[in-house]
Amino acid sequence: MRLGTKIIIGFICISLLLAVVGFVSDQFTSEIRQEQLYSVNEASQVVIYTGEMERSLFQSLIFLNGIREALITAKSYNTIQELPAVVDLNSNFERELEKFESALLELELLLGENERLPEDLNELLQSYEVYRSISREWLSLSGEDSERANLMFLNSIERYFRNNIIPKITQLRNYVLDVQQGINQELDESLKRAEMANYIATLFSILFAIVLATYIYRSIANPLSRLSNSAKKIGEGNLNERIEVTSKDELGELAEAFNNMAAGLQKTTVSKAYLDNIIESIQEAVFVADNDGTLIRTNSAAGRLTGYTIDEMMNQSVTKFYNFEEMGDFYEKKKSNHRSFEFSLIHKNKTTIPVLFSEADLLDHKNEKVGTVAVASDISDRKKAEKKIRASLKEKEVMLAEIHHRVKNNLAVVSGLLQLQSYSAKNEHVEKALSDSQMRIQSIALVHEMLYESESLAYIEYDKYINDLMQAISSMHMNEGRNIELISEVEPISLSINQAIPCSLLVNELIVNAFKHAFGEQKEGQVKVQVIKEGDKVIMTISDNGSGFEIEKFSGSDSLGATLIKTLTAQLNGEFQILEKSEGSGSSFRIEFIIEK
Repeated sequence: MRLGTKIIIGFICISLLLAVVGFVSDQFTSEIRQEQLYSVNEASQVVIYTGEMERSLFQSLIFLNGIREALITAKSYNTIQELPAVVDLNSNFERELEKFESALLELELLLGENERLPEDLNELLQSYEVYRSISREWLSLSGEDSERANLMFLNSIERYFRNNIIPKITQLRNYVLDVQQGINQELDESLKRAEMANYIATLFSILFAIVLATYIYRSIANPLSRLSNSAKKIGEGNLNERIEVTSKDELGELAEAFNNMAAGLQKTTVSKAYLDNIIESIQEAVFVADNDGTLIRTNSAAGRLTGYTIDEMMNQSVTKFYNFEEMGDFYEKKKSNHRSFEFSLIHKNKTTIPVLFSEADLLDHKNEKVGTVAVASDISDRKKAEKKIRASLKEKEVMLAEIHHRVKNNLAVVSGLLQLQSYSAKNEHVEKALSDSQMRIQSIALVHEMLYESESLAYIEYDKYINDLMQAISSMHMNEGRNIELISEVEPISLSINQAIPCSLLVNELIVNAFKHAFGEQKEGQVKVQVIKEGDKVIMTISDNGSGFEIEKFSGSDSLGATLIKTLTAQLNGEFQILEKSEGSGSSFRIEFIIEK
């Protein structure tokens, strides 16, 4: 028989049993439930009516007492008009009497249908009528003589309520409780009968379930247990294990599938010895540790690198071989990046060994971490070569800085010679030409000076250079008769020496040209240098507020200054533009070029 058929038959048998037990139990208890429901409903109605009657009578007395206290208070304060509170309390008193009468009427109707209920409710009704009569008489008297009304309330109404009303209500409540207790006893007996029937049906169901479970265990559980044990042996690596097939159901098919799987694994699974040979043949050091950091597998390369034998390394903590004391923080920061990083190991002789290190989590078939595997490659020779290269590079940097320093000094000598020559010149044009050449040489010398003082020997911070250059030009062309102000708006930009020198000569040429020709007879003026960066493009604008000049005249000029500006712009692979003169402004030059990378 198929396993599915066995389960279906068992399910059908249990379902039929439950249906039969449920049907019999329902027939047996249906009449009891109807009787219980009627009794409980009747008792609940009696409790509700009597409770409402008791509450209404007590509430009415409370309202009467409230009227009495309100009248006493009004007399103390000589209040003549009728208090609103007394009117409200009087209305509430009458409302509570109506509620009592309504509940009493409902209770009389219910009592008339049941012979078991008391027949002396008339006594309570008579007491109630007396209470209502004297209460209303007291209400009519209270407005005329409050002192007499107070004595009448305490000696008549309250005493009558306590001696006549309360005992009748208590008697009615006790009777209702007795009726409820009797109903509860009948309910308990009915429940005991139903409980006994359920016990018998349950016992029969348990016996049937035990018989069915025994059958299922013999036909399903035992083969499944044998299947589990054999599968566990296969999982432990015993691929020669086979499961005995004793049936043709699903368990038999599963056993046959396990046998086929074991045979397939036996043909394709790599053996442990083969994996050990692979790890041993790796030339880099391999460290395999469990979740506690204990080394559980390594290779000869790791032993040669650290100076230990494999037996000495096994079952030791990996912290014994990792240089955590010096590089612990660096290790914690880099290990989660899943990339190789420079680390160091500790040799047996306590020296450190630089390695290229990588580490990854070791996961099982459930994708849960069971340890870590790390690979380390010796980079001692590479570190020595890097040290030599850095030393050589440092030497060349010092030499290059010295060259910049000497070039700057030589340019300073040339500038000084030109200055001395200008002092002895008799011709004004010659003196002017020598001064211009001296300023150009100083702008070049300033580039070499900043390169010498900079951490980088290839780039200068051009925003600082512009300020120094403008200060040098201003000091050379200072004239006591004029006040020319230099303004710089330069964004932080770094330029290489290939661009810094022609750019500096351009700025020098344009600023000196503004000092000489832009202002004429003006006593005051401004020269503004603005440098901004837009992506890889540099935009320089040199403007003044002088008289300006004609664009056509500059374009057709073959003077040294104009030629220099055009030539230097070409060296920068840039564009030179003279902006249109606007009202109230002088000349404005714009140079654009791309920063070298």
